[in-house]
Amino acid sequence: MEGKEIKALAEGQREYMVALRRELHRHPEVAGEERWTSARIAEELKTLGIPFVVDERRSVIAHIVGSRPGKRIALRADIDALPMTETTGLPFASEIPGAMHACGHDAHAAGLMGAARILWQLRDRLAGEVFLCFQIGEELGYGAPEIIRYLKEQGGVDLVAGIHLMPDWKPGTFICQSGPLMAGVAGWEITVTGKGGHGSAPWNTVDPIRPAAEILLRLGAVQGTRRSAFEQFVISPCIFSAGTARNIIPDTALVSGTNRFFYAEQQAQLIDLMEQTAQNVAASYGAKAELVQGPPTMAVVNDPAAAALAAKAAQQIGGSVQQATPLLASDNMGDYLQAFPGVYVFAGSGPWEGETLPIHNASYSPNEDALPWSAALFTAITIEVCGQPEG
Repeated sequence: MEGKEIKALAEGQREYMVALRRELHRHPEVAGEERWTSARIAEELKTLGIPFVVDERRSVIAHIVGSRPGKRIALRADIDALPMTETTGLPFASEIPGAMHACGHDAHAAGLMGAARILWQLRDRLAGEVFLCFQIGEELGYGAPEIIRYLKEQGGVDLVAGIHLMPDWKPGTFICQSGPLMAGVAGWEITVTGKGGHGSAPWNTVDPIRPAAEILLRLGAVQGTRRSAFEQFVISPCIFSAGTARNIIPDTALVSGTNRFFYAEQQAQLIDLMEQTAQNVAASYGAKAELVQGPPTMAVVNDPAAAALAAKAAQQIGGSVQQATPLLASDNMGDYLQAFPGVYVFAGSGPWEGETLPIHNASYSPNEDALPWSAALFTAITIEVCGQPEG
């Protein structure tokens, strides 16, 4: 199937995708609250006649079976919004106070639904199976494990692909590079425990605030002094909490933050180093320190063969393929890429009106010209994996 034909089919879905994207934009739901969004996507699939399931987290997984056996592919889009108050002034702005689609997930869902409509039309020309995964909870790092488990229960897939719209490039531009694309993320808390007492007699206490403050500063010295300057990672202490009154030395102090990393072994080494640092500093004050790490989201690391396939598909539909510096932002698409070979693609979506604003900005809105490109790329990748000769 020619790339021009695929792009034309995607352009034919433009009006539908724009309307759906704007409807989803008006009704944003933050991670964990995607009841209406999940039901709305299920309603669309039911209308089309595409079989689907809704998992225990409310993610929606559609299933298209081709006319002949073949390979299996999963296409993924996230659907949750952010806890922000929108300032775009658009006629289809959020109607939900304190919630906004500021990361483009409304457009992600609309683009995948456009691809679903195309692939449903083409199912007699497909060999294999297509799973279309509308995932909840990405902004808080969940929703992916349940979909991955479902896919494994169905026998797994040969390739998984996702698309994230980015305002840094114009529509029709794709970043399909192999290797690291986005960092992994893990939250952590260090609790320093001393012995509280009256502020007038610190010698009768073990003050946890001073060692906690020193631990915070020492963590900033890890990069460049304890690890190679050529490594890419971030240790960001973002919370410091201690005390309830000006004349009470508390029992505990808390330092909490986030790490960004590209390899699981790198994060394990960082956590060990952070824990050693915290315990040694605390001990020097007569206090104790405990580090607890939250569940990590794995880095987005594209499979070389899958990235090459996506780049070929992007060029077939007339897109421009470029390279970019990996981001220290994270996305639990990385969890899928740990489970299956696959690729996450950045697709240009800017500018639309006025200046180019970053994602997670209260005035951000993607260029809707990106929607046909997304649907076309999803379709072209699927044809590369599950296409069959005509005749």
